[in-house]
Amino acid sequence: MLKKYSSLIIFIAIEIGIALLSLNNHFQNNSALLCVFTALFLVITPALYYILNKKQTEFTFWFVFYSVFKITPYVFEMENNFFQVIFQFKIYFNIAFLMFLLWKAFQFMRNFRKAVKQKDIVEQDEYAIISTSLKKSIQFKKLGKMIAFEFCSFYYCFIKWTRNTNNQNGFSGYRESGVSAIYIGLMMASVFEAIALHAYLISRNKMIAIVILILHIYLLINMIGHLKAIYFRTHLVLSQKIVIRYGLFETLEIPFDSINSIQKFEGDYDKTNELVKFALLGKLEPHNVSIELKENITVNLPFGITREPKRILLYVDHVTNFLKTVTGKIEEAQNFDAVPLQPDGATPIFVV
Repeated sequence: MLKKYSSLIIFIAIEIGIALLSLNNHFQNNSALLCVFTALFLVITPALYYILNKKQTEFTFWFVFYSVFKITPYVFEMENNFFQVIFQFKIYFNIAFLMFLLWKAFQFMRNFRKAVKQKDIVEQDEYAIISTSLKKSIQFKKLGKMIAFEFCSFYYCFIKWTRNTNNQNGFSGYRESGVSAIYIGLMMASVFEAIALHAYLISRNKMIAIVILILHIYLLINMIGHLKAIYFRTHLVLSQKIVIRYGLFETLEIPFDSINSIQKFEGDYDKTNELVKFALLGKLEPHNVSIELKENITVNLPFGITREPKRILLYVDHVTNFLKTVTGKIEEAQNFDAVPLQPDGATPIFVV
């Protein structure tokens, strides 16, 4: 983890060093040196970071430049500073940024309306529509995934109340797992904890009490949204693939020809990079299906996390019917691929 962000950590350390040096009275009283240090902090160091670290995501670069731009006038004295002219127009930069956000919101609504028109597609559900629309509107992939998680969390918590008609043949994953009791228990514990902490802190530090209360409300919204998403999003077995849809996890499509084995499995497991379990609470949630893949597959988890496992664990209600349906579909696909194509009077040709 540290190795991945080592260049960003070095950049932050250099910026802190420049900021600390600029606080020296000798530099503060010398306008030329002050301008030099401001240029180092605002332009040169971020530019070098951009040039030398092109493997970083585009979002990271924009975040770095925007953060430096916002911090600079608070770190460096602007009086008699060459860069004072730039920050006199800061209000216009903020307006331009707000207009940019409004444009992205408009793009999202436009893409969302287009996707809604295709809602009759069986693989499409609200999560897929919102996630796809946000990805088209926001160029930064990880940021788009993080916003999609939060947006869908609020959507399923407050707006989604009815089941989709095209999910009647799906396989649920909550009726027999006891996952509802786990989440409801955690939510009740969170509510009692929030009330107790708020009552204890409100007379001592009102600001901390309000912050902790807001965090508890945010956690509660996420848990309710995820639990309702588990209710409304079901796994699908189509003619050529399995569609795994669990809570606020991103949809995963597994083609039959990529499956090495699929079986009932309720045993313990070791956490490795080769394994992903569709469960927000990890081992607190049960599993009863193990899918072994021929090759590693990319799985997008909440908060922009990506894994490439070779084994998938999940829970499915009526697991026997699920496995029977999957194996039946796999056999149908194999039989279809092996059907001989025989032109009249020609030698049989088999498609493999």
